[in-house]
Amino acid sequence: MLAAISGALLTGCSNEEIASVDNLSQNAIGFHVVGNAAETRATPITPNNLTTTDFDVFAYTADGTAFMGKVDTEFAHDGVKIVYKGGKWDYDDPEEIHYWPTEALDFYAISPASLVGSDPAHHYVWNFNHDSQKIYYNCLDEYNPTVTDPNIHANHDVMYGIAKNQTKTANGKVKFTFRHILSQVVFKAKTELATMNVVISDIKIKNAKMSGYFTLPNTGIAPTSANWEVVGVGNIKLGTYAPTVVGNAAIEVNSNTNATDISSDHPLLTIPQTLTAWGVKDGTKTKENADDAGQSYLEISCKIQQSGVYLCGSANAYGTIYVPFGASWEPGKRYIYTLIFGGGYDAEGDEILKPIEFDAETTDWVDDPNNVIEL
Repeated sequence: MLAAISGALLTGCSNEEIASVDNLSQNAIGFHVVGNAAETRATPITPNNLTTTDFDVFAYTADGTAFMGKVDTEFAHDGVKIVYKGGKWDYDDPEEIHYWPTEALDFYAISPASLVGSDPAHHYVWNFNHDSQKIYYNCLDEYNPTVTDPNIHANHDVMYGIAKNQTKTANGKVKFTFRHILSQVVFKAKTELATMNVVISDIKIKNAKMSGYFTLPNTGIAPTSANWEVVGVGNIKLGTYAPTVVGNAAIEVNSNTNATDISSDHPLLTIPQTLTAWGVKDGTKTKENADDAGQSYLEISCKIQQSGVYLCGSANAYGTIYVPFGASWEPGKRYIYTLIFGGGYDAEGDEILKPIEFDAETTDWVDDPNNVIEL
């Protein structure tokens, strides 16, 4: 079998391919993987469950020749797939096994390699070569209960790994430490007053960005939002994406001391970006003005009661409040926001929960001349 593999390798070589490939079985390129512990999805990819996923590997020589995978000229899925089986990381296709050459290799990996959904090309794809490694990612509104599009499925916790200038070691393994490229957003809530009770049906983040290109940084450098180029999708206006945090949820919030969890078990995955809050008091008066300016806010469908009396919504219907929302998200970070219900605006930028205020005046006491009692 080894002889057959050797013959296949040598027959396939051209002047531009790698020479001096040692095809002894102990010289096969193996992989060792370390996961990043940051939680960035409902089922986070961590060191504890990393073996449930897979990854695509690319390897290039110093002159840019593709030894594993291809030199991509467009976005595709052209790496060598590695999976966890038999208690180790191994080649998914035994015919794609590669052996250590005499020269050093630069390795790049992306995980997961297996995509879910009927139209995965519009979710995330990658373009790797020796000089540039880019990943395109398009966020999906996965928690929106009204979406019937079969292409809307769970977002993926995408990670990358880099191992440059690698040569054969004692165990012949390339070590990848994977880093997350997305941000995770989680919400909790409590009330401003102990006498308040809130029921939340839906929360959306309006005017977030939904897609972009992530360029892998240099080895050992942690990724930042600067590695992302935010773009539009087709004819969708940049900034009109409104990811659903929760939908049709009926979450009750009845404490002003202990925050009620809203979405910790199903966090929102999003591309890192900066959101500018709706400047309702700075001239951008209405919600429509905020949309035109690309300013962000939370759209919250809820019922709010105080001492049993409805301040927003009713027993039979939810009302909608809008809350200015600014943020700055970095890759691999988990952001937890606690909403304190006790305010908000309507679509015209007017306060919904306006406190009851009191004004008082006094009058002088005047002697009544008719209150003389004769005995």
